[in-house]
Amino acid sequence: MSQLVEFIGNHPFLVTLFLLVLFLFLNSLYKEKSRAFQTINIDQLTRLVNQQNAQVIDVRPKDAYNQGHIVNALNIPLEDITSGKAKIDKLKKKPVVVYCQMGRSSSKASQKLTDSGLEQVFNLQGGINTWINEKLPLSKA
Repeated sequence: MSQLVEFIGNHPFLVTLFLLVLFLFLNSLYKEKSRAFQTINIDQLTRLVNQQNAQVIDVRPKDAYNQGHIVNALNIPLEDITSGKAKIDKLKKKPVVVYCQMGRSSSKASQKLTDSGLEQVFNLQGGINTWINEKLPLSKA
């Protein structure tokens, strides 16, 4: 124990840096656990769609959606979700997977959908970029 006290006294910068990193790690862990929605990968998305008939929602703008989207995905732009224009009542009991280009906008949309009363909301990690990088098929409308 005396060696620990001596180490702390001799290396205040390292100890402060360690405590800062520990705080940031615990804070990010807490934020991840306190979110009402989960982040999932492509394998989990496929399982949700195939086994639980999950609805996939693309929150990108219409033109990006038309250039290519996941099969059977609905296009509900982020602006419609945040403004409350989106009609989501029929999705309340159904699993919903939300994606965008990289995963940031869909995270906001996922939180808004959860706040609106949807019970099972999932955010696709990495968005459609991950889907494309895995060379999975796109549907064009």
